[in-house]
Amino acid sequence: MTNSNNSNSLNNSNNKISFGTDGWRSIIADGFTFSNVRKASTAIGRLILNNNNKDYPVLVGYDTRFLANDFADECAQTLYSLGLKVEVSKYIIPTPAIAFWTCKSPNKTNGAIQFTASHNPPKYCGLKYITSYGGPAPIEMTNEITKYLNDQQSLPASNSSPAIPIPIFDPKESYFNHLKQLINFDVIKSANLKVVYDPLYGAGNGYVDILLTMANCNTIAIHNKRDPLFGGLLPEPKEEFLHDLKASVISNKAIVGLATDGDADRLAAIDSDGTFFSPNKIASMLLRHLVKNKKLSGSVVRTLSTTHLMDHLAKKYNLNIIETPIGFKWICEQMIKTSVLIGAEESGGISILNHIPDKDAILASMLLVEMLSYEKKGLKEIFNDTLKDAEWSCINDRFDLHINDTQKEHLITQLQNNKIKECEGLKVLSVNTTEGAKYVFEDGSWFLARASGTEPMARVYFEATSNKMLNAMKESIRELLPTV
Repeated sequence: MTNSNNSNSLNNSNNKISFGTDGWRSIIADGFTFSNVRKASTAIGRLILNNNNKDYPVLVGYDTRFLANDFADECAQTLYSLGLKVEVSKYIIPTPAIAFWTCKSPNKTNGAIQFTASHNPPKYCGLKYITSYGGPAPIEMTNEITKYLNDQQSLPASNSSPAIPIPIFDPKESYFNHLKQLINFDVIKSANLKVVYDPLYGAGNGYVDILLTMANCNTIAIHNKRDPLFGGLLPEPKEEFLHDLKASVISNKAIVGLATDGDADRLAAIDSDGTFFSPNKIASMLLRHLVKNKKLSGSVVRTLSTTHLMDHLAKKYNLNIIETPIGFKWICEQMIKTSVLIGAEESGGISILNHIPDKDAILASMLLVEMLSYEKKGLKEIFNDTLKDAEWSCINDRFDLHINDTQKEHLITQLQNNKIKECEGLKVLSVNTTEGAKYVFEDGSWFLARASGTEPMARVYFEATSNKMLNAMKESIRELLPTV
């Protein structure tokens, strides 16, 4: 979680709507109420009226969250009452699919409002504004939305107008056809793969599994129904939530297991033997696949916390590498400005050339299956080949330090003041203080420490060339906070 100008904005108070780049999220019936949905919808509506052609429709969609469809209906009615044209998704829709339709629809749109809390716990709901070019709203837009939110006199507390029928939209077929232009379905069909897919009770259900079936994969889907409680777990493709997927992959002797988060914009994978493959590994392998098998080129864009294995591959392939602050909005900016082969973040967001400038786990899932079909190998073998190409190997880890605000400030301040000079005899090559503090050492090992803007927590991301270096970096952090 980050502050209100970054990717997530969680707010548990029913008195304030905190709107960030990835929208606003809060606990249902506490902060996330119908009254507040009307206020947030009105603020976004005023943004659109002030900057766009009101003759274009605003799309409204929703995922599998509790009451998400009802919140979407309330939003649509509110926008209509402002004089805007509105269309509502016919069914539950993944965030990448509605983002696709904002910019790929035959008719122009005023972007979309998607009701989702992504990977957050079941008690949360949220909404985000997606721009008419298919990417997350930049800071300038979210600042304007916040300005309207602060103008309380213009925001409705209730809606007494009778509901009117709102037109529906369904981009599924067009979205599938678009992916068929990016993915070689014939290669996948010839490979005859067995794949297990876990949407984690989220919006990817009916998308990834259908596409796999269309590509002639022997597809087994689990957790493929709507459950607003997400089976009692988080709808996040982390290893600790994928035990059922692992078991299914092994028992069914599948080549791969795929898992997407609640709104299907983040991906992780399971190898045939049950080994978890992180987004860092997936992004690196897909970069190699796009160059080696699909003969594509362009810039490689990654966030501060994403693996430098991509840098070594980019150097090998003579591609430009661009590092951005954390949050896919920064990757989006690059995708709009230049030809980006792949953009990736360590949390599982990936997009590629000729696609929307936002993360899409449905696309990434099909790319991974396409890669397996080309290579005729399992994930473990392909990753080893990726390391050979890069001529560099690494170990990734992360600390979640549950510390108070004083300790957070102390840690980040010391790191920004170059408190650490070397580690395991290796000197610090650079310190980046764009977002927290990122230290890069002589051998390419690095760590990034960031303070949460909403919780008593600091996160530290590590990438090391050896376990010895990893442990040394961890110990250096511990020494700065001896009470942790």
